[in-house]
Amino acid sequence: MNREDSSRPFSSSIWLPVLLLGAGLAFRAVKLRMGAGDPLGNFAPWMALAFTGAVVFPRALAWWVWPLALLAVDVAVQGSETLAHLKDTWLVYACFAAAAAWGTSLRQRIGLAGTLARVIGCSLAFYLITNTQAWLAIPAYEKTIAGWLQALTTGVPGFPPTLLFLRNSLVSDLGFSLALLLAYNTEALIRRFETIPLVRRAALAA
Repeated sequence: MNREDSSRPFSSSIWLPVLLLGAGLAFRAVKLRMGAGDPLGNFAPWMALAFTGAVVFPRALAWWVWPLALLAVDVAVQGSETLAHLKDTWLVYACFAAAAAWGTSLRQRIGLAGTLARVIGCSLAFYLITNTQAWLAIPAYEKTIAGWLQALTTGVPGFPPTLLFLRNSLVSDLGFSLALLLAYNTEALIRRFETIPLVRRAALAA
């Protein structure tokens, strides 16, 4: 087996990423239909699929597939309501696009630890960006530092605290990322490809 074969990316087939993408879309649709009754707000595989998925999936799935697929299922479930509010929610899709583009640029350059550390960074950035946008847009928040801190912690009275959404995001992003990385290395071992090491020394400065 030559060096090129041993370093092939996760799965030469596009079927696994397509299946995972489809499962993520179905999960998104279910959560949208639950609306305010969703007991797991922000618990979703999307950041893991966008960033970690971009790191391990073959290049056949481009980074822009993830935000466009998310937007498509939102429109399919909510119809014109999604498009009507796009001016308020576009940052959500932009965050997933940025995460997927970043993950794509780091493919075969980072190890397990680096991937998990960066997906945590993606989660925190998503939380900070989207809640700052909410602070600017929602009249219930005072446009002061105290109001901004409220948007990042307790949220609007009568609704679950935003810190709860942050916790759910971190748990789901790390959990789904670990599952993707485990699947990558399991298949790599079975098919005798190069596994993702804990740390890639050449990528410490990436």
